[in-house]
Amino acid sequence: MADVQKCAHPSCNCTVTKDGEYGKYCSEHCKEKGQQTELRCECRHPACR
Repeated sequence: MADVQKCAHPSCNCTVTKDGEYGKYCSEHCKEKGQQTELRCECRHPACR
């Protein structure tokens, strides 16, 4: 089973695997925003809608 963890973006509810495309983030959006605080994550994945 893959090592699954929460996306590193504080507002995101998605999970990512350790060897994911964006590292510790679920999407390019979350990777760009890094540790910035947003009221709602805008990655557009089902977990964050």
